[in-house]
Amino acid sequence: MDAQLEYLIRALEERLLQSHTRQDAEALEQLLAEGFIEFGARGVVWNRSEVIQGLLEQAFVQRTLEDFRVRLLADDVVLATYVCATPSADGTVRSLRSSVWRQQQGAWRMEFHQGTRIPD
Repeated sequence: MDAQLEYLIRALEERLLQSHTRQDAEALEQLLAEGFIEFGARGVVWNRSEVIQGLLEQAFVQRTLEDFRVRLLADDVVLATYVCATPSADGTVRSLRSSVWRQQQGAWRMEFHQGTRIPD
């Protein structure tokens, strides 16, 4: 795996966790592919417009990435996996995350994302 590509994909994942990105519909549209789908940690399936609207309305909580890894699936497709740590009133909630990124017209865009909560 090219270290530069891993660094780039991690930076894109981290960008999606930043407050200013989550409050900017245009930035989110640039990062999420038109056919984007997310399987949420609670079993809900969202499309691109639902995710963007949800992020715009969501109260911001700073999340961190742990154990970040990237796997090349094709020349223009990568799978990113990591643990997302989210502070909560009950302590830190951790979830397993996976994202599929595809390079289109020179830009990497997320096609799919899934979160699965790690039991306490």
